[in-house]
Order: sequence, then C-alpha cells, then structure tokens
Amino acid sequence: MSDGMDGRNSAPPVLPEHPGPRLPRRIRRIRIVSGALTLNYRASAEQARNVADLLACNYTSQDMVIIVDDRVDTDLPPLPCAGLWD
Repeated sequence: MSDGMDGRNSAPPVLPEHPGPRLPRRIRRIRIVSGALTLNYRASAEQARNVADLLACNYTSQDMVIIVDDRVDTDLPPLPCAGLWD
C-alpha cells in the first residue's frame, strides 16, 4: 500500500476503537425528605442510586427518607452537580 507521497509502503492508520453509540440513560426521580424539607430531582439511575447510598450510609442518625422511583416529571430540576455521582 502506498501513501502516495514518497512511494513507500505504509500500514493503514490505526484508529482508536469507537465505543459505539451511547445507550440512553434511565432517568429516575430522587426524593430526599428531612423534616419539613422535601427535595425532588431527576437523575440517571446510577446517579440517584449513588446519592441515595451515600446519604443512607452517612446520615443514619438524621430523620431522613430517600426515595428513588420512576415518577419523573419534566419539570423536576436536574440533580445538582450530577456528574460527580456517575
């Protein structure tokens, strides 16, 4: 195979593997209830699970309820700093 420039044979370029199309992420609602405070966000299933696990492990003495469900509404705000929870 010639590259057409100097007549030498050259191997075809090696391209990085393409991981393929990104699969759509499942979006969930995470609800955090602590006393009179109720927070509702939308997040990927992984992000919601990671936040819920962290809160459940680290705030056991708090009167806190964490719910992750499929009651997603387009009006829900995204989870703040969601990328940190991937």
